[in-house]
Amino acid sequence: MEECKNISTIDSIILSDYILKHYGPMSHLKLQKLLFYCDAYHLAYFDKELITDKFEAWIHGPVSRKVFNNLKDQSILYSDIKYSPKDNIDVDDEFEKLTSSQRELINDILNLLSSWTGLELEAATHNEKPWIEARIGYGEADKCHVEISKETTQSFYKKDFND
Repeated sequence: MEECKNISTIDSIILSDYILKHYGPMSHLKLQKLLFYCDAYHLAYFDKELITDKFEAWIHGPVSRKVFNNLKDQSILYSDIKYSPKDNIDVDDEFEKLTSSQRELINDILNLLSSWTGLELEAATHNEKPWIEARIGYGEADKCHVEISKETTQSFYKKDFND
C-alpha cells in the first residue's frame, strides 16, 4: 500500500452528501450506520480514520453528533433524507481528493451495505463489540452519549480483513 502516506480524511458532512447523492435517499438511521461502517473499515484497513468525528453509542446504534446536528432539521429517524447540493461544494470533487485505494474501499463498503435497511444496519451494530462495549451499564432504552472507542473499532473490524 504505497498510497498509505497520502491517506487523508474527509469531512463527515461531505461524505454524507456523497452517500446521499450516489446511493439515493435514505433514513437518517441508515446514513449514520453507513458513515460508521465507512470509518470503521477505513480505520481497520488503513490504520487511519476516514472522518474525525467520534461516534456515540445511541439507542439505535452509532451516531456522529456533527452529522446529526447538521441533519436534525431535515429528518426524523425513519424518514428519508434526500441529497441537496450546496452552492459552494462539489462532493464528487471532494471525494476525488481521497486516494484511489480509499475511494475503492469506501465504494465497496457502500455498494455492499447500501442494500441493507436502516433496521438491518442497526441490528448489525448492536451485535458488534464497539457499540456493545460503549453501552456497558446502560439499559436497552437508556440514552447514552458515550463515545465508541476508535481503538476497539479498529481492532474489531480488522478481524474481517484477516478472516
